[in-house]
Amino acid sequence: MENMPEFNSDRREYFRINDTIYIDYKHIDYGEAERLGAIIQNPLHSDDSQGKLQLNTIQTSFTHLTDLINQNDREIARALRLLDEKINIHVQLLKRQNNKSKDSNPAIDVNLSGGGIAFFTADKLDAKSILEVHIELIPSGTTIHAITNVISCNNIHDAPKEAPYFLRLVFSHMSECDRNLLVKHTLSRQAEELRSAQDEE
Repeated sequence: MENMPEFNSDRREYFRINDTIYIDYKHIDYGEAERLGAIIQNPLHSDDSQGKLQLNTIQTSFTHLTDLINQNDREIARALRLLDEKINIHVQLLKRQNNKSKDSNPAIDVNLSGGGIAFFTADKLDAKSILEVHIELIPSGTTIHAITNVISCNNIHDAPKEAPYFLRLVFSHMSECDRNLLVKHTLSRQAEELRSAQDEE
């Protein structure tokens, strides 16, 4: 994946990563943002919140145990990670079969953190606009629901022709559960990059 332009608005609070995700967004007005924001920030707003937390706890434990195994046997640890990745891919495929509408939204490269997201888009959006976003993380299939504010949306001269605008968003409303899952995802991706670098040595 090519390096994304740096997203500096949340440098002091969260780690940033270049990642590939599925994202869907739509423009909403201030009143709708306040209504949705109150629902999103209620920890009981989603029926699958507890499920998300349980899956994340299991994944964290699995990653910790695999790291311990890696200290003594890299091959077994690698086999376990591949098996975990295979299961995640199957889960993701099942989700996509149950939600055909996402097929029209291909995965895109983004710059992502717990505080915001930036990516190239075909849409020219005004600064301070409010967007409702749904993010699906890869490969876990974890979904994040948030309200965002547009920081900027600039035309980049060397951007892809089909997506010439670089859109920078800051998360204004997100449940604590989703925020924790997003932060842990970014930390996990950083750890994966470090492990891959070590395996190549």
